[in-house]
Amino acid sequence: MVLSMKFKDNVVLVVGSATGMGNATVKQLLREGAHVIAFDVREDALEELAEEVREDPAQYCGSLETYPGDVNDTEKRRGVAQMIRGKYGRLDTLAYIAGTLDNMTPAHDLDDELWDYVMDVNVNSAFRMVRETLPLLTDHEGRAANIVVVGSVGGIYGSTAGAAYITSKHAVLGLAKNLAWTYRSRNLRVNVVNPGAVMTSILENSMIKWPDRDLVHPEGAEPYTVKGAVSLGEGVMGEPEDIAQAVCFLISGDAKFINGAELTVDGGWTSF
Repeated sequence: MVLSMKFKDNVVLVVGSATGMGNATVKQLLREGAHVIAFDVREDALEELAEEVREDPAQYCGSLETYPGDVNDTEKRRGVAQMIRGKYGRLDTLAYIAGTLDNMTPAHDLDDELWDYVMDVNVNSAFRMVRETLPLLTDHEGRAANIVVVGSVGGIYGSTAGAAYITSKHAVLGLAKNLAWTYRSRNLRVNVVNPGAVMTSILENSMIKWPDRDLVHPEGAEPYTVKGAVSLGEGVMGEPEDIAQAVCFLISGDAKFINGAELTVDGGWTSF
């Protein structure tokens, strides 16, 4: 097997890395020579990822370090940034792929606990993780450093989920655009990947987090059948690797003049 070394010796922090799109992104980066720090709340899945990588050193020629923890935990965010600073002295890429659903909950039945958790994972901790790592990313030597945030087609349309998820994904797009403009002259690029329907474990993760809630709110699906979650997966279901390829493109030298962009990867769903 001939391996590309596009990211040889790059230091990459992948937040939300144990399953789904994050897992696929970690593997793609390792195939191309990166030093990857995988940060995720699912310690069991992180261990499975690490074991899979250890069993195939010929394919995964980079290095992997796992960092279990909740991205909503201030000490864990600070800890992973301090670890990277102490071990590598720099960070080439932050890929924020962590995300959670709101179980298609409409606003009239959306309690504070669910609203706050969705906003914390999808927006607040994205901002705080960026803030924690900006000193390692800005004024980067050589090729620009990168932040890639995985958003959603829910950040473009109002019809793919409930009120909390849609709000959070619109918010994170604004954050990314502001970062791209603010730090454009400090050798840092910031871009967004907007997935459509992708086969991931986000539903499983939601069931683990909310075992006593309906996976889909009883009133949640009906308003979205015209252009929403029901139609979203019809004939246009992607694979996690599709998103991983988009993330890796945006952090590569091939995308060196792309900054503040949204790359929608949805099999054409948003063309309807």
